[in-house]
Amino acid sequence: MDRKQFIKACGISCLGFSTATLSLTGCASVYSVQGTVSDKTIYFPKDSFFQTKKSGEKIARQVVVVNVENLKFPVAVYDDGNDKYTAVWLKCSHQGNEVSVHGDSLSCSAHGSEYDRSGKVTKGPAKEDLRKFNVRSDENSVYILLA
Repeated sequence: MDRKQFIKACGISCLGFSTATLSLTGCASVYSVQGTVSDKTIYFPKDSFFQTKKSGEKIARQVVVVNVENLKFPVAVYDDGNDKYTAVWLKCSHQGNEVSVHGDSLSCSAHGSEYDRSGKVTKGPAKEDLRKFNVRSDENSVYILLA
């Protein structure tokens, strides 16, 4: 194989791997729910953390993304177990772009900043952690306290 064929073959391989990676990433989805705002508190159904299969089996979700009509960015809420939750505003602290949820990690596609599930910076250019909210719950709902 000459140099030109080798470079062409490598380029095609790289393109194939990139496409496969994007395809697999697109398969993983994060559950999203519409939250309701009342008196500086967002609330949503606690059962949003469970997916019910056709067989009736319930599967736990580790994270729910809560969208609110008048809030520019969504909030990721993680179920930490034992009725404890972590809520993080998905606005990048670097330049204010929306942050994406990827399981236990969060990332900003604009400049590559990365955060852990508690909103702490794990990779810059961001220097500040994401904004966190206090969370409480009752038997039926999860409440994100905005103030």
